[in-house]
This record gives sequence, structure tokens and C-alpha cells, in this order.
Amino acid sequence: MSDFVPLADLCLKITKGTTPNAKDGGFADSGINYIKSESLSYDGSIDATKFAFISEETNQRLKRSIIQDGDILYSIAGANLGKCGIARSEYLPANTNQAVAIIRVDERRASSRFVSLCLRNPSFVQSVLGGVAQSAQPNVNLADIGRFRIPNLPLPEQRAIAATLGALDDKIELNRKMNATLEAMARALFRDWFVDFGPTRAKAEGRPPYLSPDLWPLFPARLDAEGKPEGWAAGTLGAVATARNEGVDPSAISPDTPYIGLEHMPRGSIALADWEGAGKVSSNKAAFAAGDFLFGKLRPYFHKVGIAPVAGICSTDIVVARPKSAAWAGFVLACISDEEFVAYTDKTSTGTKMPRTSWSIMAKYPVTLPPAALAQAFNDTVSAMFERIKANIHESRTLAQTRDLLLPRLMSGELLVAKISASNPKGIA
Repeated sequence: MSDFVPLADLCLKITKGTTPNAKDGGFADSGINYIKSESLSYDGSIDATKFAFISEETNQRLKRSIIQDGDILYSIAGANLGKCGIARSEYLPANTNQAVAIIRVDERRASSRFVSLCLRNPSFVQSVLGGVAQSAQPNVNLADIGRFRIPNLPLPEQRAIAATLGALDDKIELNRKMNATLEAMARALFRDWFVDFGPTRAKAEGRPPYLSPDLWPLFPARLDAEGKPEGWAAGTLGAVATARNEGVDPSAISPDTPYIGLEHMPRGSIALADWEGAGKVSSNKAAFAAGDFLFGKLRPYFHKVGIAPVAGICSTDIVVARPKSAAWAGFVLACISDEEFVAYTDKTSTGTKMPRTSWSIMAKYPVTLPPAALAQAFNDTVSAMFERIKANIHESRTLAQTRDLLLPRLMSGELLVAKISASNPKGIA
């Protein structure tokens, strides 16, 4: 069993971010990335969709917390305590707030990737969270972080472990990026076909076809007097989708049943990759099936919408929606995850401090309905993308579980990197 060394002994710097005020220049609409604690995760990924922005001038005023490539960002307070990630060059230049510690490892003494893996080890996370569980506002200070115990392994061994398990992290990150790309493609198609009416406009203007020969004839050649494609109907979302209202008593289900709360749902992404067991759930929840669509109705402007990769239960602050027929599945999911739909639910929500939408409001959203054959064609086009997203989620969870099982055995010397490499000579696919 390896001995341990305080993290402070392995670092060039342990500091924390700075929250800009009006004097510093405040926040901006664009500019330098400002990484908040909400952007971090327990699996080491960093969600760029949750970044804020500051100006270059503000960044220089907050120069103490300017982030460098390879810095470990570690959330030190509140609900995000213990989440972390490594700053990659793609996120830079960047700064961060006072709820995030910046851990700059001395690469001559330790591998920052190895240290990051140690900080993300589930048993370590639980020990940190358990130590502050009784606090009204859980937090750790910089001195606490400096005392974190890191396995004192030789640097070559640290790097070997980081490279081996880092390959799993890299594949998880690749899956995340692939999911974002697939979702962007599906959204772009939806807007072109059913919002901007691109194919119909192209036909009306005599432009050449830009879709495949089997799809192009499905679009009319003219817009009608109301500005929609000829033959299409003005309708509402409720004409093609419905809500599933099935309550579940958690005492009547297995504690291993997947549970999704609003806290598990990412913003602006249909890839719902996070859930937990229902064992801790005490109040009635809503049932959903794999493939159902979940829409966070509390503070709908948070844009929490996704496709369920598993069957389970969810918070009653989530609407469970589904198409009335399979042909409309792609249309419905693309519609309710579109920015304009989210803006509609925000504008029509009720309540000031805790605004909520409801299915009765969502169902009234006006849409232009294409013929069923075109809805089917769209579903055929995007369904493979959505299936790939779900498959990537399951693969990434399996990879993360493998990583978390291997890490303590590698750190203790119970398992050697060479044995893993020999069992997977071509590398992790």
C-alpha cells in the first residue's frame, strides 16, 4: 500500500477565483470564459454551456485567478462541492469565481491528471462531502485542500496511471462532443425544415435541391398566403404530443430504479447522462419510459430538456412528454428543445419567485404541422442521431464505472498498469 503526501507539497499554487463586481467591470455578453462551479462535475468534465463571460480588462484586474492550461479547478462550496475538472487549452483564456479553487500542480513532482483522478475518486469525494455534511453551507478552505492526502507514487507510475485512465476520460469527452454535434445537427434540420421552411423557399426561388432525391419531393414549391408551406396546417404541439401523468410511490419500487431530478439535467443539452438510484427518494414522483422526453418545468428558462436513456422516475417538477405516434417523435423532441419553445414556456410561466410552466401551457404552443409523411421522414433522419446519443451515454457511464473501479487498485499497487495494457494491447477503443 502506498503512503500519502499532502497535496500542498505537490503544488506550485493553490488559490481561488474572484467574483467580479461593478468596479472590476462585472460580467459581459462575450469575451473571456468565466468558469463557474456549476460548470464542473464529479466525472471531471467541464460544461462550457454554463460559462459566463468577462472582458479582457476585467480578466487582467482579476489576474490572481487567471487560469492556465492544466490547472485543476475544484469546487469548494455549496451544492457543487467536490466537483472538479482540468482546464484544457480549448477553454482558455479563462478565469473563475471564488467558489472554485485553482490547483496548479508542479509537474516535476506530480502529474496533474493523476491528482485530478485522485480528487474525483468516488471514495475520496464521499469523504470530503461526509466531512461537511452537517454544515448549512458546506465548504472547504484552501488550507483544507492543501492537506488532502494524495498517494505518494513515483512520478513515472503516476503518469502511467493517468495515461491509462485518461484514455477512458478522453473517450467520455469524445462521446460528449459527439452528442453535442449530433444534437446541433438535428436542431439545424428541424429549424430549416419546419421553422424557416428552407426547402420550400428554395423551390419557390428556383434554387437547386440540397436534400436527397427521396426527400426533396416531400416539400411543396410554394408558401401560402399565411407564409407557411402550401398544404401544411397551423396547429399546436398538443395535436402531436401528450404528457404522461403516472404517479409513483417510491416505496413500491426497487431502490435501484433510476431517478432523475432537475439537478441531474444539464442545461441546453438533450443528453441526460446523469441519474441516481431511487433509494433516497421519499415523496411521490412521476414515471417515465426509455425514450420519453423530459422537460424541466420549474424555471423553464434554464432550458433543461432531454431524452430519457432509461426507464425510471423523475421529479414532479419535470413534465414527461411523448409523441402521440412514433412518426412524430423526432419533431416533438426537436420542437420542445428548441430555443424558441423554451422562450415561450418562460414567457407564459406562472409565478414570480419560482416560475413554472405546465403541459397545458406547453400543449398550446403554435406550430406549423407538415404532412405525416414528412414528419416520418424527419423522424427517420434524426432517430439514428438520438439513438447514438443514448448509446454514447451508456458507454460513457460504463467507462466511468471502469475508471472508478480501477483507480483505487492502481493507487494501492494491487493492480499494475502493465497488466491492463497487456489485456488491451491496441488501446481503448
